[in-house]
Amino acid sequence: MENDDDIREDVAGLFGIDLGDGDGTHPIDLDAGDDDGGVAASTDTHGTSSTGGGGKLISAVWEDFTEIKENNIRVAAICKMCGKRYTARSAAGTGHLKRHQKSCKAKHDNDKRIQSRLALNAGGLHNWVYDPAIARIELCRLIARLDLPLGIGETQAWEDYIKRAHNPRFEKVSRQATTRDMGKLFAEQRSMLMNSLFPACSSVSLTSDIWSGNAKEDYISVVAHYVSADWELQKKVIGFRLIEVSHSGENIAEKISIVVEEFGLIDKIFAVTLDNASANSKAYDILQPVLFGYLGSYPTPTRDDPHKVKYLLVHQRCACHINNLIVKSGLKRLKPFTEDFRTAINFLNSSTQRIALLKNYCIPQGIRPRKFGLDMDVR
Repeated sequence: MENDDDIREDVAGLFGIDLGDGDGTHPIDLDAGDDDGGVAASTDTHGTSSTGGGGKLISAVWEDFTEIKENNIRVAAICKMCGKRYTARSAAGTGHLKRHQKSCKAKHDNDKRIQSRLALNAGGLHNWVYDPAIARIELCRLIARLDLPLGIGETQAWEDYIKRAHNPRFEKVSRQATTRDMGKLFAEQRSMLMNSLFPACSSVSLTSDIWSGNAKEDYISVVAHYVSADWELQKKVIGFRLIEVSHSGENIAEKISIVVEEFGLIDKIFAVTLDNASANSKAYDILQPVLFGYLGSYPTPTRDDPHKVKYLLVHQRCACHINNLIVKSGLKRLKPFTEDFRTAINFLNSSTQRIALLKNYCIPQGIRPRKFGLDMDVR
């Protein structure tokens, strides 16, 4: 609720009269004006007029506001401390400006009392100021890097951790806001790749693979590898598509070629790395006449096919997949020995009493009790 002084001030500014201080010491003077018979200057609650003769601003509020005029008529005012814009017609009062001035000065004085924080970046030391927009972007990056839930920013535990340990000015971020921020960040990064990074690259190599998610859905990923202007090897995921059809060579080649075409890399592909499945070999044969633009081709006519062409696209087979097949083949030959270990570990882990007996045996012997896992997942 506005107090009486603010209401009186707004009325005085609207009608251009002096309503006094409300205590009878400054009565209304309808004849008060300049010598030319003009309208009297509007006054604030402290008895100082906001405009004097010739339109001069003498109210204390204008020390912290900048006038915005249209056709030589004041229509708005901008706070010099925070930059906010307020309506401030010449015929209106300044009560709302004074209320903002009071609150903004208090906040500004409090910020000045707080010890300044310095941050170090490539450009040297600079003053660090908390920005909620940057905090939301970095939250999206953290969620993407650590595979965290989208709603972590609105949990009480997260708010307590950030406010108590890092920044007391932290504001909660809802799951819906984080979802929108994630979409905007993805669009910005994708646009940067398409419009800035990839046009500056001379050649790009691709790796692709198919894997299954927890929801029993298959996805195909397409990753671009290139050397930046600083001669650093870069890796960017440019395609992550749901593949609901069979994993045939035709379908794999179609998904890869669509992603490559979207990013304008048709004539920049140097090599394609796939695993050793027969479907991937078929996909490579289909991709050759599509992605040969960078290395080119040359004719290799034969009697049966005088128009045969040899494409120079490099096909690199995945070394990690090859190593995985070698290890699996070796483990098969060691299965008679490893099977005894699996049986013993399975027998031990099937009862808490057996685990307790193992601990009671190891401790007197000076041996640290260990937990034995039945299987170990590795990449």
